[in-house]
Amino acid sequence: MEAIKSFPFRENFIKLRIKINFLFNYLIILYAFVIPISVSKSQDLTSVLIPLWIISFEYKNLLTFAKESRLFQTILLLTLLILFSYLWSTDVTTTPTHYYYQDMYDYFYRYIVFFLFPIIMILTKLRKEFIPLVISSFIFAMFINEIISYGIFFELWTTSRGSVYNPVPFHKNHITYSAFLGFTVLLSIYRFSHIKNNYIKVFYLLFITTMSINLFMSAGRTGQFSLLITSVILSLIYFKKSIKLIIFSFSILAIAYFLAFTNMATFNTRVNQAKQSIENIIDNKNFDTSLGTRIMAFDTIPYLINANNILFGVGMGDKPSYVSTTLKKDYPHRLNNFDIHGFLHNSHLEMLVSNGLAGLFLYFSIFYFLFTTAIKDTFIRYISYTLSIYILCFGMVSDIFFFRAIMSLFGLFLAIVILQNQSEE
Repeated sequence: MEAIKSFPFRENFIKLRIKINFLFNYLIILYAFVIPISVSKSQDLTSVLIPLWIISFEYKNLLTFAKESRLFQTILLLTLLILFSYLWSTDVTTTPTHYYYQDMYDYFYRYIVFFLFPIIMILTKLRKEFIPLVISSFIFAMFINEIISYGIFFELWTTSRGSVYNPVPFHKNHITYSAFLGFTVLLSIYRFSHIKNNYIKVFYLLFITTMSINLFMSAGRTGQFSLLITSVILSLIYFKKSIKLIIFSFSILAIAYFLAFTNMATFNTRVNQAKQSIENIIDNKNFDTSLGTRIMAFDTIPYLINANNILFGVGMGDKPSYVSTTLKKDYPHRLNNFDIHGFLHNSHLEMLVSNGLAGLFLYFSIFYFLFTTAIKDTFIRYISYTLSIYILCFGMVSDIFFFRAIMSLFGLFLAIVILQNQSEE
């Protein structure tokens, strides 16, 4: 009798879960739209998605990905290592010398909310046929960003963050905005080259052109650098059988960057600042500049890595204060970012110091499996190449797991690649 009585409840619960799953797919499309516009709003949306995900949770789906996807397995292992690294961190309360991490839990909280949970959410809930809509939603949000940015540049309106010199519409800084612009340009190039509708093709050509100009209008050299390196490598991958196409693509890149340098005041200024930084390093031994900090980060490794921490690092909780105090004590050069903030401006080196060779191995393994994942869908395979190269380039000049927007971007497209791979298999 009890089983019979409980049957309607079970049936209603299943119907509710089906409706939630359907709703979830549209909310993920909304999530992809919100990421380029407001990280705080994406966090608010995540707080709505978490209870819905719990209600409709299907552990079998998650276990399937955990068993079969090496890329997802590596992400989970890195997460566990970061979590357990707090156990050998002595700085268990706060890191007062480093304003980026208010306490040892802040890093892990941001890692979960903006990187790990979105991946799990998409893997367990998003249906394969919704993937193109998710990508289009992201690109459309960047189209809105671009309109607002041009309005700031031409002084049609103002925002709390942007200026004529640096027309960033919504992002907190030019670093993340330029990274989003560069990645969107790469996504749009694929769609332009593969779409058959001539009207849409013209739209994407105009979009790529205006988006590229917008990238050079901003002060973010990170996106400009990552776009250049990724474009070069992708050209070598896709045009390896045609020297003419490689030369043609390199020529387009050279012309684009030359025109930007000669016509865009912001880009010209930023390039000259980089040149002056190099001259200061060579002539005056002055390394305390944006470029100098990034170059000298590699020079600090012999002072930060030793036999005691080379395998598992100093722990995520200790990393900022450890870098700051160690370099103040032993390092011969005084650099503001190192001494005050304990920030190396390099995701790869940050991972080595905090989680040692074990962490660095898992971290690079994510990019390796992302790049080598077998995918039949040509667009998603292109994304797997592009994302791995692009985020690696970003990590050379900044910390991936500090910027919430970059974690959200990385997590979103990582999950799409994993989902596509598993659905094909």
